[in-house]
Amino acid sequence: MLKNCIWAALLCAGAATTAGAHAHLTSSIPAEGSTVTGSPTQAVLGFSEVARLATLTLTRGADTPVKVAPLPAQPAQRLSIALPTLSPGAWTLGWRAIAQDGHVTTGSVHFTVAASH
Repeated sequence: MLKNCIWAALLCAGAATTAGAHAHLTSSIPAEGSTVTGSPTQAVLGFSEVARLATLTLTRGADTPVKVAPLPAQPAQRLSIALPTLSPGAWTLGWRAIAQDGHVTTGSVHFTVAASH
């Protein structure tokens, strides 16, 4: 009986570890919900583990998303990406990342570009 309980506990612990093995966004520049003065020259995405960016898009308001390229060739926990010149307005930076274990995660960062004075 005790042996069965130990096995059950080990299986549950293994499942919990596997479930948390996705690359989650932990930080970004520009930050979520921030307002920046003038167009940022780059975006920096920090992940909970090493990841590779598969896609990155920029969308202003309801406009059609535009793919950002080139993306970093090497996987890393902190990725810097050059951005095109952004006009003032509300922007969404959409990303799709692949962790080293093959798990795919997606997300977005919302920020506003204020006109520079």
